[in-house]
Amino acid sequence: MIIGMKEVIHESSMRRGGNLNAEAAVVGVRKDTEASCPSRRREMRVSEQQVCAYSLCDSLDGEQATIEQGEVYCINRSEHGILVMMGDRPQERQLLELHIAETRWEYSLSLYEVQWTKILPVESYGKLFLVGCRLVFGASRYEAV
Repeated sequence: MIIGMKEVIHESSMRRGGNLNAEAAVVGVRKDTEASCPSRRREMRVSEQQVCAYSLCDSLDGEQATIEQGEVYCINRSEHGILVMMGDRPQERQLLELHIAETRWEYSLSLYEVQWTKILPVESYGKLFLVGCRLVFGASRYEAV
């Protein structure tokens, strides 16, 4: 616990009573994503298409910390970045901690900086957000207990 900080925890609207139904959320998004987000880098991207746990921390006036936790849908990853879909819109330059399943029992923890966001209207969910992030630190591997 940080002295002088008040901790407020919020859960993302993306987490609605359990795991995100990724197929339902992605059905109308895939083509729109490919058309509206042309390649911005020369790095090879690898399709991930999995749900990952995340934490997002924001300091308010140096006295409060808001910690948001939930799930994001990872669309693709490159050596230095990741593209995810979220239920809430993070601010640019905000730090996003992602826990990505590598195997059934092994996860990697990586820290990303939000570079850009784009609203995606999805009929069954309302507004979702595409979020492009740059790798700051990662990946540290750990085993699920």
